[in-house]
Amino acid sequence: MAGALNTDLIRNTVFRLTDPYDQSDLINCIPEDAKLLDILNIYEFERFPTQKAFCVVCKAHRHKRGFTAALTTGHRVLVGSECGQKKFGASWEEAEKRLRLRSDHQYELVMYDRLVMIRKELEAKLPQWLRVFEKIEGRKSAFTRIFGETASRLNEVAIRGDGRLTVHRKVRTSAFQQALARDDDDSKERVTYQEVTVGTLIGAGFFDPMQTHRAVANAIQSVNNHSYGNALAVDMSKRRKAVERSFKDLERCAEIYDDVNAFLSSENFASLASWTDQNDGMRRKLVARSNGLFFADDPNQGMTLLPLPDLDETLLNCIWEYRRAS
Repeated sequence: MAGALNTDLIRNTVFRLTDPYDQSDLINCIPEDAKLLDILNIYEFERFPTQKAFCVVCKAHRHKRGFTAALTTGHRVLVGSECGQKKFGASWEEAEKRLRLRSDHQYELVMYDRLVMIRKELEAKLPQWLRVFEKIEGRKSAFTRIFGETASRLNEVAIRGDGRLTVHRKVRTSAFQQALARDDDDSKERVTYQEVTVGTLIGAGFFDPMQTHRAVANAIQSVNNHSYGNALAVDMSKRRKAVERSFKDLERCAEIYDDVNAFLSSENFASLASWTDQNDGMRRKLVARSNGLFFADDPNQGMTLLPLPDLDETLLNCIWEYRRAS
């Protein structure tokens, strides 16, 4: 029995039926000298037992499960599961396993076809994304290099997740608290420190550890690897999954782009300068100007605001097109 179908047939075949009569070109007998060529699909009749499927072997309408057999004569026939095993030595369970593999292959072909539909757009847009994110990673590295202490503390805020820029302020303890803490011969007034929120970190994704330019480069490689030449390879599923992982990374890159744009803004720089000014634990204070963020003790040292290069976010539409239902 042949075990392979051409890819066009796999693309257009329904491998599991609920109504075995929902197909054409069936005959109701097995021609003389005909042998089993292949099993095209399996069925489990949804109208059973009210209606039962016909079988060319037993010549009766009594089956719930079976398969459509392709014969060496070019004909197609319906065969019940038990009768098929007796006649051809092919069980319904074996057919189910074989067709499950074909169904998996069919899915891979469908998803590959979707990738083909958007490949040209991806190939045109991804290099532009790579250039943009190479510049973004450069900006991120420059900020960390220039504002080491501030960048480290902001990274902690981003990891914490609430975005609060806090300082610790000295406050007097209440009389009751002082009485509890005071020694018998100690009448000194006691103080404590209270954490106070003085601002909010804008664009926390600026500190996302993802290497965005590498993520885009990986996406380019994944799309190139999943080419027609590899479409029939046994690792087709692995190549598809690599493409889909890269698509998720690209979506995260787009979010990071928006956060970097928000972080590198005069509004956020003003908030950061105010925070450092109120934070006694910061060794070097910052000042914000219309053109950037600088050290208060050295106005010539800092980071100038420059607009980010535009990102062609229509690439995200390509990803949506790939994922949409058939």
